[in-house]
Amino acid sequence: MGFPPESEEGNVEYKLTFGSTDIDRLAGQLKRRLSEGGGEAIYLVGVSNDGRPLGLPDDELVKALGVLREVAKRAGASLHILRISEGIRGKVAEVLLRVATREEPPPTVTVVVLGNVDAGKSTLVGVLTTGKLDDGKGSARAYASRYKHEVLTGRTSAVSMRLLGFRADSAVNHQLIDPLDEAEVYRRSDKLVLLVDVGGHERYLRTALRGLFSSQPDYVMLVAAANSGVQKMTKEHLGIAVALGVPVFIVITRVDIAPQEVFQRTLEDVVKVVKMPGVSKIPYVVRDLGDVVLAAKAMPAGRVAPIFFVSNVTGHGLDLLLRFLSILPRRRKWDYGGDFLMYISDIYLVRGVGVVVGGLVERGVARVGDRVWVGPYGDGNWISATIKSIHINRTPVESAGAGSFITVSLDRVDKVEKGMVLSSKPLGAAREVVADVLVLRHPTVIRAGFSGVFHYKAVRTSAYIREIDKGELMVGDSGIVKIELARPWHIDGGVFVFRNGPTRIFGRVLRVGDGASAS
Repeated sequence: MGFPPESEEGNVEYKLTFGSTDIDRLAGQLKRRLSEGGGEAIYLVGVSNDGRPLGLPDDELVKALGVLREVAKRAGASLHILRISEGIRGKVAEVLLRVATREEPPPTVTVVVLGNVDAGKSTLVGVLTTGKLDDGKGSARAYASRYKHEVLTGRTSAVSMRLLGFRADSAVNHQLIDPLDEAEVYRRSDKLVLLVDVGGHERYLRTALRGLFSSQPDYVMLVAAANSGVQKMTKEHLGIAVALGVPVFIVITRVDIAPQEVFQRTLEDVVKVVKMPGVSKIPYVVRDLGDVVLAAKAMPAGRVAPIFFVSNVTGHGLDLLLRFLSILPRRRKWDYGGDFLMYISDIYLVRGVGVVVGGLVERGVARVGDRVWVGPYGDGNWISATIKSIHINRTPVESAGAGSFITVSLDRVDKVEKGMVLSSKPLGAAREVVADVLVLRHPTVIRAGFSGVFHYKAVRTSAYIREIDKGELMVGDSGIVKIELARPWHIDGGVFVFRNGPTRIFGRVLRVGDGASAS
């Protein structure tokens, strides 16, 4: 099977062989590919530019890989051979190259962990980040919990972020005395995976949506238990991920305790749900390292849904899942050159420091000492402040660019709300949103005046539908609506979810305010 023709854009480079040994030129080419991939690149050695896997004899492949190692060294990158496969007339090597210098933060992939309550999401996050197996009674779950009541009840009710670091394909966390020491993980890793764990119970859907929207993930890890199968919220979470266009991979847990016939039924149900109309993904069961490489390469396109089988008690399948996470490529492309923008998703009051806000930098760069604007407040106004300090994963830094989760301390700010914005200049504040919507779930008919909660990025606010172009909407219907928000917010374009009880409406912003287009 061949590859698609090589593209000048992206982070994938084909090399039939290294006819030239101009290391500086090749290093420049590698740096461009690394930049395209957010710090990672894939080289296919033994593949022609038109995608044919011609392959090389063993001695020539060894020589070519030696040249590539020199190129990587010159470009400040590490080299990891993913796999060697048979080509048409020789061998083909798939090689991962990763920025090894610490001038920039390591490439980071954000994965939101979704699934039904009691599927083992938090236990899986705890096992992955600590390397310590569960005792079968949920001991590993405590490592992913943020609050005492979550430890006591065994149910996640808040958004919890855990950092999983890799150096090459080894999990850095597992080598530390304290595997949850984010600063040490950050310093020692050349690749980071941010696992965003959210509550699976239906009553915590608002929290799950906040985690999904405010983190703007690269991927969703959908967790289902082998012994309880596909549940209502499994389907609900999958539907939301698909509506938002986020690629999904599935992890089936508790394979050690599920009888074979129950496990088989769960697998059949998972395959059925990912193939159903509206989801339309290709299920791909991962059984060995070769499958891991193929699955990771296919993930950004979002058509394939890899399926992993694991046990948090025996450790079965965890090696394949960890290897998959270590090579999973970044999907999001961030705007480093635009004006600084960050939605506030977390707020802390730190003694001796004052107000500290956290969130994802969506575009531009934040620097210590920069003047920023905070807002909009309830009256639509903005106030100015100065950035006193910035931390990434509890590590102080002088600046942070788009795609980084940061915490920022500000001067002259006493009160902020989640969903407000930090930006390099005052921005628009909208109370009206005109949107193209699709009704995912609703028991009856939706008419003008229908109220609910509007979820957009880190914004969560009450709102009501003021106008519907078709007059009314039912399940499966789409239309243009005007939504009135309870107070002004900065709406930057993109997608949202509008909910009320069992009702789920997916929407895409067309215009905001007095008919002005969303940026």
